[in-house]
Amino acid sequence: MSADPATELGRFQSLVLQDEVLFERLHATADLDAFISLAVRIGAELGCRFSEEDVRQAVQQARRDWLMRWI
Repeated sequence: MSADPATELGRFQSLVLQDEVLFERLHATADLDAFISLAVRIGAELGCRFSEEDVRQAVQQARRDWLMRWI
């Protein structure tokens, strides 16, 4: 049975928020494609399984959520 990508991505986000160095490493990646690749690679190193498409969708959803707060 494979893990739910949304759950895995949420677990990864929690780990990043607890690790200032990791947070800064991801935050310093300005290019979206590079950010997504780095997030998937680091996630895999931490045992979190999600795809580049999972990250891309999460970024798009976060952007929509942010915009909706101002509309």
